[in-house]
Amino acid sequence: MLIKVIAGVFLLVVLGTLFRFAMGLRWAKMERLQSRRDEQARGRRIVAEIPLSDAELVFLLEDGEAFYWGPQSVRKADIAGARLRLNGGIIGEVGAAGVSLPPPSPPEEFEGRERWDVTIYLRSGGTALLPCGTLREGVSREIAGRAFEAIRAAATQPIHQRSSGGPPV
Repeated sequence: MLIKVIAGVFLLVVLGTLFRFAMGLRWAKMERLQSRRDEQARGRRIVAEIPLSDAELVFLLEDGEAFYWGPQSVRKADIAGARLRLNGGIIGEVGAAGVSLPPPSPPEEFEGRERWDVTIYLRSGGTALLPCGTLREGVSREIAGRAFEAIRAAATQPIHQRSSGGPPV
């Protein structure tokens, strides 16, 4: 009889733990959906969800004026070009008309995992790094590809159309 009671208590503890875990995941999903709705209500398009770490997920957002991720932002009018990189090696490159990007640095030593990012070159001469993750399942590649294509579209759009988001009047 004592064994049945102990087994029952153990089962309740395990089920309670699983329930709390499931509700935590559900809560995180609901918060993320609400954040998506809030950003879309502000007129921003969600380009991708970027995992900055195991615990932090941010949106790459775009509106008519700029790109935003976490606390960083880059105005579209300031973009001179971009490079899609895998472990520091260049996979894709784009530059605005008449702009030549600086020579690339040599690729870094392989860490045993894919590290995707997009380096954004600014007209002022600076750069902004958009980390796209280090996941092995190919998710980071998709995130980086979506981010790079959105930035490519902004970089190749004529300057007079960048600030207004549409054709000149």
